[in-house]
Amino acid sequence: MSKEKFAHWYCQLQQLSQHNRWRNLVVLEGDFDWVQQTVESILFRIATASHNANGNDSLGLVYQPATSENDYSYSKYQQNITAVNRKNYAQQLGTEQQVVIFPFADFDNKIETSEYSFDVDAFAALSGTLVAGGTFILTINNSEYNSVDDLGLPATDYFLQRFYQRLKASNSQIIRQNDYQSAIFPKLIKQDALFIAEQAEQALALPYACVTQEQVTAVDGMLKVMFGHRDRPFVLTADRGRGKSSAMALAACQLLTNAKQRINIIITTASRQSLKVFFQQIEQHLPNAIMKTNSVEHANGEVTFLPIDQLLKEQPQAGLVMVDEAAALPVYLLQQLLVNYHRLIFASTVHGYEGAGRGFSIKFRMILNKLKPQWRKMHINEPIRWAKNDPLEAFVFSSCLLNASLPKYPESKLITAQEQPTSYSGYLVEKISALQLLENEALLQQVFAVLVTAHYQTSPSDLKFLLNSATVSLFIVKHHGNILGVAMLMQEGQLASDLVELVKDNQRRMRDQFLPQSLLTHCGINDSFEYSYQRVMRIAIHPQFQGQGLGKHFLGEIEQQVQAQGIDFIGSSFAGNANLLSFWQESGFELARIGFNKDKASGEHSCLVIKLLKVKVTKKQQEISQRFYQQFDYWLTDEFSQLPEKMVWQVLHHNSPLKNKASINGLDAIHHQAVADFISGQRQFSSCVLGLHHWLLLHCCEHFDSEILPLIARILQKQSIEDVCTNYNFTGKKALNQHLISYINKHYLAVIT
Repeated sequence: MSKEKFAHWYCQLQQLSQHNRWRNLVVLEGDFDWVQQTVESILFRIATASHNANGNDSLGLVYQPATSENDYSYSKYQQNITAVNRKNYAQQLGTEQQVVIFPFADFDNKIETSEYSFDVDAFAALSGTLVAGGTFILTINNSEYNSVDDLGLPATDYFLQRFYQRLKASNSQIIRQNDYQSAIFPKLIKQDALFIAEQAEQALALPYACVTQEQVTAVDGMLKVMFGHRDRPFVLTADRGRGKSSAMALAACQLLTNAKQRINIIITTASRQSLKVFFQQIEQHLPNAIMKTNSVEHANGEVTFLPIDQLLKEQPQAGLVMVDEAAALPVYLLQQLLVNYHRLIFASTVHGYEGAGRGFSIKFRMILNKLKPQWRKMHINEPIRWAKNDPLEAFVFSSCLLNASLPKYPESKLITAQEQPTSYSGYLVEKISALQLLENEALLQQVFAVLVTAHYQTSPSDLKFLLNSATVSLFIVKHHGNILGVAMLMQEGQLASDLVELVKDNQRRMRDQFLPQSLLTHCGINDSFEYSYQRVMRIAIHPQFQGQGLGKHFLGEIEQQVQAQGIDFIGSSFAGNANLLSFWQESGFELARIGFNKDKASGEHSCLVIKLLKVKVTKKQQEISQRFYQQFDYWLTDEFSQLPEKMVWQVLHHNSPLKNKASINGLDAIHHQAVADFISGQRQFSSCVLGLHHWLLLHCCEHFDSEILPLIARILQKQSIEDVCTNYNFTGKKALNQHLISYINKHYLAVIT
């Protein structure tokens, strides 16, 4: 009888979900066989409602944890269910599914206790693929299902404990095997019918086949890119399910339908799979178009998909370039698009599970302000794929802290330039534990919200790491009870000798030993693992309090507490620019390495810095710094020939060995003669360049003058005359040469006289 009652209950749930335009979160907890059978009964109901129980139409997705020994294939529906895993689930972003089956825990196989297999990034991302009326099935394989409040979660897994607490407190449909057998099923919630009717009536009256007024405004903004002034990119952001991809498709349909001359539209994204909805919308609203695998042909033009690398390499002509899920693409590639094309639309989800959401919203906006200052933006708030107050979205946002927002403090609490503290006596720096975060949700939300501002790649797994990692220390700085700064540090170093040998032989990479491992494999410091380190993984100051010295004070206080633990070095690795590097160098940190390749998220080179905390490691600190600077001069003409000139100056400005002789007297007679001959016009640039090179290295130790940047590009980085003239707006070789002479004449003669 319980099967029939469950079928009746689930049919009611489906009807209410369709009525409410909500998605369901159904949690099944019981032994493996029962969970499998119950999932298949749900799939049967979904397939029946879709009239494809015997067809090959897709119903949805099932997530397969790599550590699971159980079979999640649901053999009766193999043709209807697509299996995804940690490596490929992101390819499903942008698709629309009726069901997602996701394992929360498999205690019978001890997955959670040994491997922490719950992939919260995949959970958050795949939840966004469900359409209204869809069902997200969260499975818990647990033979000991009788104990409701004691699920058997590991005592140290604070993330899973919090997640399950949130799950029980939510509007989720939690069904345990005992409840099923007793025919006890959760109560169902019905949304106001008038609200649903008003939404449907509004959608019928909107232009462009849009569903919400916000989507209409978004389409209007995109059309303006095509018909308005050039070089005014349109940036559309939203949470998942707000119809960004559909809005782009509807805008493309309008352009092709009403074009007075043939138009070529190019769309690019990180994965072709994510454009499934985009092309479906075009097919639906352009019935006369010819649909191909990667393009749409129309009488008035075409829409073509090109991978980002191919687009940048070939640079085909295009009337308009669209970028979907732009946050998933490296920022420096987006920057190249800004240079190559004049009419651009960028659309992206900006929440953490997109991977580079913060990089897009922070870094890319800075680039837009510089290159295209008249760019326009819009954020869509109202969901389209489902209705407002969707219980699944509410749970995902809550459990993954996607809704963590920065507190905004009254202006009176801000530190003004006149009252900037010197002693910081009222600012308390303290270390807090993961248990404190688990027990204080408000504290956790404040901490996570501040941390998100400091990094380009924040995801729900960062929350999991914050709560679970035993090697992480968390510090906060407070003022009048308000959290103004947060820092995460990880303990590293002093690894067992057998593991070190494996690292040396390139047989193993240690996930939580970044500093000593990088010093060994990239810098040649063979004894790096013999020392202890605390790595600053993230340090963030509330934006209202940045630029006032609080970050340096905070870092200094942390150093003192770490030093008291007997740690040898404190260090960090970050995507570097001149301003950020300056912060660390002015705090006493020395450069150990700059990565040769750009970081995919930020488009900047990674920097590794360290600072000694014990006098006995002074020689080791000097060795690491000297090794870097001895090679940096050679790297400038090859690996770092395109490193930003201001960054080069910042690196050289803190070159300790050079600072000891940073004056004109540091040059020998031959170099003196070369500099003098060049500025007097007696010899050409190429015959004097060695002397100019040595003089400029020393001169970079002095105060910054923006006029030095072309010299760094031409003399130190050996960039071509054409490139330097283009980048610095010189009319040609003669103008560039005159600038070099004028600058050197001014600073060289000022010293010797």
